Amino acid sequence: GSVKKVLSEIKKLSKDEEKYALFTAEYNRALKEGAYQDFTNKDAILELIRYKSTKSETQTSLAAYKERADTEQKAIYYIVGENENVLKNSPLLEAYKKNDIEVLILDDKEIDEIITPMYGAYQEWEFKDITSADAPKVEQSEEEKKEVEEKFEDITKKIKDILGESVSDVRVTNRLSESPSCVVKDAGDAQMQQMAQMMKAMGQEMPATSPILEINPGHEIVTKLNGLDNDSLVNDVSWVLLDQAKLS
Repeated sequence: GSVKKVLSEIKKLSKDEEKYALFTAEYNRALKEGAYQDFTNKDAILELIRYKSTKSETQTSLAAYKERADTEQKAIYYIVGENENVLKNSPLLEAYKKNDIEVLILDDKEIDEIITPMYGAYQEWEFKDITSADAPKVEQSEEEKKEVEEKFEDITKKIKDILGESVSDVRVTNRLSESPSCVVKDAGDAQMQQMAQMMKAMGQEMPATSPILEINPGHEIVTKLNGLDNDSLVNDVSWVLLDQAKLS
């Protein structure tokens, strides 16, 4: 009864955006933890959380996010990190911007990376981390995709051999329009990464998982690298593609 009363009062407060911004500045993290810990009131608490976003100047609610979304969209996309500016300029956002899809910016990595995947869904919309989700729709047929993969097969294999255990795989991607490369997580490794974060919080370490390096076949660096007969230069550029992707 006390919980329901408190949530009711917070909901009333949320109608005044100026006052509520002061409230969430102090208690947004507690609300995120509450949505994870209290399954009975999960949806009610999720409605009270506010997020930074690629489409809103002020913090947004999940309800407002859904209202702005295209009718065909059935997921809540987000990206997690430690710096808002770095996240907003991530190459991983390129395909989402191109398709006019809003992405939530979660820059409290310590908690967001562990808790957000545990929410599952909000009003039947699944939470999807864009670092492990497939890129949104692009104008490319399966035949065209296969043709590009075959064209760049030798260079992707060569880069993979050069980078070794630093990456779990190297592949061409259609999620990039401006950047030469990006790193993503294997969808199957997402749970392992969450476990690693939890173990780290308890002072224990787990072996780090290697990212997937995706290269942009339309970028000049990649096109010039393909078929280049200079092993030393290919080696140097391969590491630049990986390091630059990690930085961004």
